[in-house]
Amino acid sequence: MHQIPKAAGWAAVAIVASTICAGTATAEADQAVTASSVAVDSSQQQPGAGPADPGQEYLNAFTSITGAFANDSTAGRVVGTTIGVVVGCPLGAVTGGALTLPTAVLTPVGIVGGCIIGASTLGFLGGTVGSIVTGSPAMSNAFGQQYNSLHSKGLIAEEVPNPDSAR
Repeated sequence: MHQIPKAAGWAAVAIVASTICAGTATAEADQAVTASSVAVDSSQQQPGAGPADPGQEYLNAFTSITGAFANDSTAGRVVGTTIGVVVGCPLGAVTGGALTLPTAVLTPVGIVGGCIIGASTLGFLGGTVGSIVTGSPAMSNAFGQQYNSLHSKGLIAEEVPNPDSAR
């Protein structure tokens, strides 16, 4: 029972560390994008003109968001998969070995099969959870930046006020 608060503490430390790293990584990426976009914008567009290709602007925004998630989710995926395999193999071995009760308890085939199934199942789930935990802060940061960028270029309109809320 005492392991749950300890695990929650380690999870909080991992989230804080990934958030700090995401802020550093996105700050460096923003400087490079800003410098390259200034060179492209000044050579291709006149001041006050809209974007040359709105479809390409949206694709660039989606690429930036998915790239931010992919860059920061790798560490969480590796750690989550490792923990899932380490926990899943023994759990699967005991469970798989116990499921072969009609013949004998903990048969070698049941142990090996259970280990493989448990490791693959919990490894997959651990990797998925780990990538979501470490990749979400960077993705949400990139989403906000890309929304603001598309809004400043006029590709996303302002929010329409609700007529019922004025009453």
